[in-house]
Amino acid sequence: MPLTPQINLTITLDDLSGNQIGSSNIPAFVRVALCNYGTFLPRVAGTTMIARVGPYDIPYPGAPLALALWGNDVITPAGTYYTISILDAQKNVLQTAAYVFNGTISADLSTISPTFPAYSPTIIGDEVFIPFSATPQFTCNLLSDLILFNLVLTGNVTSSTCLAPQAGQIVVFQIQQDATGGRSFTWPTNVKNPGIINPAANSTTVQAFIADATGNLFPLGPQTWN
Repeated sequence: MPLTPQINLTITLDDLSGNQIGSSNIPAFVRVALCNYGTFLPRVAGTTMIARVGPYDIPYPGAPLALALWGNDVITPAGTYYTISILDAQKNVLQTAAYVFNGTISADLSTISPTFPAYSPTIIGDEVFIPFSATPQFTCNLLSDLILFNLVLTGNVTSSTCLAPQAGQIVVFQIQQDATGGRSFTWPTNVKNPGIINPAANSTTVQAFIADATGNLFPLGPQTWN
């Protein structure tokens, strides 16, 4: 997975007279922003590399733009997305929409549909239900005290991220296999000495950890299987 996949954007919007917006003489502008990352700056998972998009307003002369944007398959936290705005030569906003990009793609903003990332954990008491993803995010400061993350494996988890554990906080992972079973789970890098996930179909593995001041989690009591 490249850390900086190339997102090639083409803008072919027309004005009311049918003329394409943006030319070499009178350029339009493209404005790109990252959104929905809360108190955490978006970054490449497992690194300290911060996401960036370059100039704030990028001149668009009527030709494709190649922008070095990171796709949602490399950015954490989950749910991060781009808003892309098209502005005329006077910097009037003509269009704004949200997009999620993955990998290395070419996109024509006049034909692709805007998207919005689906990341909405459900919180019941101390339990947080995490929607399945191959790269799930476990955000500890959703609750100020004990937090239990419930994740059902319907596929393999290739990497995961545990964010904002508070010193002394107890963090519990409840990982369940679906009816197929055999799903793999990759623990977050700041979870130290974790156990092995039960591969049996419909099984549940539970393990509790306690966070220290550095943001690492260490096992608290034995791991349980069911």
